[in-house]
Amino acid sequence: MDTHLGIAASPGYAVGPVHLIATAMLVPERRSIPAAGIGTEIERFRDAVGCARSEIQELVRSISRELGADEGEILASQLLILEDELVWDATLAVIRLERINAEAAFNRAIGDIVSRFLEIEDETFRERVTDLKDVEQRVLRGFAGGGPPAFRVPHRPSVIAARNLSPSDTAALGRNNVLGFVMDEGGATSHVAILARSLGVPAVVGLKGVAAALPDGQTVGVDGIEGKVLVDPDPGAAENLRLLSRQQVVVNEKLSGLRDLPAVTPDGRRVRMMANIELPVEVDEALARGAEGIGLLRTEYLFFQHKTIPTEEDQVRVYSEIVRRMEGRPVIFRTLDVGGDKVSGYLGAKREYNPFLGWRGIRFSLANRPLFKTQIKAIFRAGEQGPIKLMFPMITGLEELREAREICAEALVELEAAGLPHARGVDLGIMVETPSAVLAAPLLAAECDFFSIGSNDLIQYTLAMDRGNSRVSYLYQPLHPAILRSIRAVVEAAHAAGIWAGLCGEMGSETRLAEVLLGLGLDEISTHGAALPKIKQVIRWTDSGEARDLVAALLQTVTSAEANAYLADYIAERKRRRLEEQP
Repeated sequence: MDTHLGIAASPGYAVGPVHLIATAMLVPERRSIPAAGIGTEIERFRDAVGCARSEIQELVRSISRELGADEGEILASQLLILEDELVWDATLAVIRLERINAEAAFNRAIGDIVSRFLEIEDETFRERVTDLKDVEQRVLRGFAGGGPPAFRVPHRPSVIAARNLSPSDTAALGRNNVLGFVMDEGGATSHVAILARSLGVPAVVGLKGVAAALPDGQTVGVDGIEGKVLVDPDPGAAENLRLLSRQQVVVNEKLSGLRDLPAVTPDGRRVRMMANIELPVEVDEALARGAEGIGLLRTEYLFFQHKTIPTEEDQVRVYSEIVRRMEGRPVIFRTLDVGGDKVSGYLGAKREYNPFLGWRGIRFSLANRPLFKTQIKAIFRAGEQGPIKLMFPMITGLEELREAREICAEALVELEAAGLPHARGVDLGIMVETPSAVLAAPLLAAECDFFSIGSNDLIQYTLAMDRGNSRVSYLYQPLHPAILRSIRAVVEAAHAAGIWAGLCGEMGSETRLAEVLLGLGLDEISTHGAALPKIKQVIRWTDSGEARDLVAALLQTVTSAEANAYLADYIAERKRRRLEEQP
């Protein structure tokens, strides 16, 4: 048995035979053409694009019928590539200047664009390369009259393995006989990850050559929680995964009964349970898990999805649809957070030597006031569809908060002057994710309506470690004394000022930390959808006084190792007591 680690892209467990998908890539032959043939080649290019467009439109209709309109919309973004002036201009320029056939010219143009995207150190841009290559292959087939590539769908329950899957590959797969996915490429927002979460099956991506090398029919185990793939698992390991899968089904069925129940402790303490989302497709998952609202709507996706800055109307359309679908539940928008690990070249956020300490978050937005104000106006306009809140990322002090609030006031004046319907009296809050925001929390609380703790960056900045650097990843410790004291200080400052404090980082999705967050006094916890029912269950069976005692004990520990050991013993003891109390 061999174990390989990748990126956990969709939770769950599976064991089954590999169904390997390896599609042959078309590579056009380069041919010289006479000057008189340029017009003919341009027409051939137009015809091939038209053929590709028709195929994509049919795929959009197909996947929308089977998996829903949101998944179809993801594929529909490829239609924009076919209309992109950059693609057309580059292709026509190569035909005219180099006098080569249209297939080769188009292949060259796409290759140049892909190279530029790969230079941008941002996962979202790199994943858009998959769209470009998929469109490229479809247009190249269009030169020969179209038709889908050879593609075998599984005829028995299988784990799908591939180097990567294009959007059209995922459309062809549908729901039938898919136990899970293992991919060499991709990330948490790739098409495969989104499809896997929609299907409710596990996915592990980023396996770097392991998946494509798996023999067809080889038995593999998939652990979508830990991001592990077990090749030819021994009987004990395979049975353990099957047991975990069965247990997950049972647990999910039991937890589904909590969907419409509040997260209230036995002694009456109420905590709002919210969901973190990035894509519109995740709204249904959030509602299915019983989210009381969206505690963190990451707005970067809309900007990265476009190859140009989305207009105010583009943003209003997407934001309004999300708010409308939440059916009166509040949606908290985080304004654009580019820079750092989200660099977007066309937005003007360039690569930096130390990007996490550079031009990112609110710093970028305040330096681009027209772009920032446009987004704020779009969010306010979306507020006509339901309750919204707005929060600013990477705040380090009052100056940034005051300037951001000033821009919000300007946006409201302009909306009034234009006679555009919009929300009024929107709560404005901040992400608390820097040590300076923690230390200045009493000052900041006096001038905003709520705090939302971004634990991922707060841990990173407080402990001076890059969470993406494997050499120092061991330092990422949520129970570090400095982190526990920071969260407690933020909550106390918020409550002293009469505002609420929530948490929307990954700490909120760790079941073992639920009692800790309850004991720290948080009013709201926002998690990814799959974790929400488990956190709610822990809150519903934990007395708030006991949770406060737990936190008091953890605050007496002097290292993260001591705190982790204490918490592990505490959880084990609680499990033992619950088992004894069961009839």
